[in-house]
Amino acid sequence: MAKMISKKIALLIAALVIGGGALMVSMMAQPEDQVMANAEPETKAAASIAPAADTTDVGFLNYDMVLGDPDAPIEIIEYAAISCPHCAHFHADVLPDLKKKYIDTGKAKLIYRNFIFDNPFDVYASIMTRCVAKDKFFPTVKTYFEYQKVWMKGKEMMNIYETEGRDAAIAFSRQEVAKVGKMAGITEDQANACFANEEVVTYLLNVRQTAVQQYNVNSTPTLIVGGKAVEGHDFESLAVAIDKAGEDAKAGQ
Repeated sequence: MAKMISKKIALLIAALVIGGGALMVSMMAQPEDQVMANAEPETKAAASIAPAADTTDVGFLNYDMVLGDPDAPIEIIEYAAISCPHCAHFHADVLPDLKKKYIDTGKAKLIYRNFIFDNPFDVYASIMTRCVAKDKFFPTVKTYFEYQKVWMKGKEMMNIYETEGRDAAIAFSRQEVAKVGKMAGITEDQANACFANEEVVTYLLNVRQTAVQQYNVNSTPTLIVGGKAVEGHDFESLAVAIDKAGEDAKAGQ
């Protein structure tokens, strides 16, 4: 099963088009004839399934995660990649102020959505954040952001690929992600069960495709306030956008 999932994740990585990881995409891709044979059905299958909006227990969190009052009038959507340093900065230095002024006061809510990058560390870490209890989701995301430099070992992974091959490199990235998962309270058995759940991969790819199609997302973090993308992800830019969305909502009443 582990080998099968590694191939599925390798295909997922090869199918992604985000820049900055072209070398990893090339390294992790299946042989060209195998990728071409499998890629089209995989893409079609993912595209045919809309991101789940219900809370049915399917073994992982297959719905949007909301920070704040779900009924708050202003909606902030954050598309983030777990391996993205700018996203880590946003969560450490911007989100606390945003939370204090707008989210904790009930003026706005933040909807967090994974936007997976084309490297195995990001794919595995994104999978892990979805295999926890609902109340553990944001703490787990925080742990992965805080310890990015611990589990994101691209140089080491490339060295393993060059000496031991692709499967060993993928296994290494999975192991490093799982180590940090233990800090978030995820046991080895839980991690393995999570990695073996193909539906998590399908869900994450689906969310990413929707982000590209609906909001033209091509980098992270991307913040959507009141349905409109915000140019920056600093507190000042977001505050202006949130206040404007509030004014527009009042004017439309």
